[in-house]
Amino acid sequence: MNKEYNDNREYKNALDELHFSEEAKNRMVERLMERAEQPAPRRVRRFPRIAAVGVAAALVLSIGAGASGVLKSASEVFAGVFGPTADTEIIDQIGRPIGASDTSNGVTVTADAILFDGYNYLISYTLEKDDGSAFDCTKNPDTGLYDLYWKRSDSTIGRGVDGASGSSYFYDENPSDNAIQYVETMSYNDAVQTGGTVKITLGDLCVLNSENGEPTTIAKGAWRLKFKLEADNSAVELPAGQNIDVNGRSAAVDTIVLSPIGYHVVYTVDGEATFDTLYDENGEEIPQENGREPAGVCSTWESYAAKLLITKTDGTVLDFSDFGGSMDPHDGKTVCTRQGTFDTVIPLDDIASVTIGDVSIPIE
Repeated sequence: MNKEYNDNREYKNALDELHFSEEAKNRMVERLMERAEQPAPRRVRRFPRIAAVGVAAALVLSIGAGASGVLKSASEVFAGVFGPTADTEIIDQIGRPIGASDTSNGVTVTADAILFDGYNYLISYTLEKDDGSAFDCTKNPDTGLYDLYWKRSDSTIGRGVDGASGSSYFYDENPSDNAIQYVETMSYNDAVQTGGTVKITLGDLCVLNSENGEPTTIAKGAWRLKFKLEADNSAVELPAGQNIDVNGRSAAVDTIVLSPIGYHVVYTVDGEATFDTLYDENGEEIPQENGREPAGVCSTWESYAAKLLITKTDGTVLDFSDFGGSMDPHDGKTVCTRQGTFDTVIPLDDIASVTIGDVSIPIE
């Protein structure tokens, strides 16, 4: 990928902060209420995952209001995400156009295409003013992206699934038109059921004021999109059960799933992780000033983070050891989930092996 796409990736990494699932929040409340009786209750810790793009196959039938009659191919839609050197053949094989759109207050939002592998998804949207004017925002000079965000957003993809982390960003694929693009990714701890109707709601587009950090709404409204999601499985599940070493702790591999542009790994470490965390008067955890988790929490994650490498057949080694995921300590063990996606499309035939801890598992 060229420098522009690398710069975009760095910006997404910076945006990809820690998120907690509703279950994790509920467990925190339970811990506060029951601390006297249960000093070490079960808790799931969510850690930031590297902003990622692309996952595996999905068949999407558009049923949203205002669906376009002419759809771009998945490779056309994701050209601005993966860069001009992406493997368009594989993207068209595993991705599908959507074309579901909705208009509110003179702004049309269209979900153009999706990539999905059961654990991870990426959706690319287009935003356009119906009067042909441009949005009142400027690019961040350091990243080439827009400092925009939705005041409200909701999706039924993964509804009821335990744990999620993701990222989003806005960019301009074609500076000569008035449209801008919005990309959303999400990864789940459990496989997402497909076959139903996806409902997505986006509300109030805001820009962050660079001078005082205050938000300004530049497009007020609510956009409701619907489409049918049916997934074909282009991922492979590798043999699991290997005993590995994780920073001197014994562990066992539970799950290894690879798709052309994503991965999902689960391993269980002997020993229950503990966290030295401070709380305010409302029972909320007190983060560091930069918005991240306290240093003690981060060091705990690092001690339970296994080495995670993907080796390609040409000898190239991709290191995901520092990428995020989640930890679920209970019953004397800690279940660690590591998931994310690659910077570009990688045919499974080009992957030679996956290394977790001190064990390498070949792709056969």
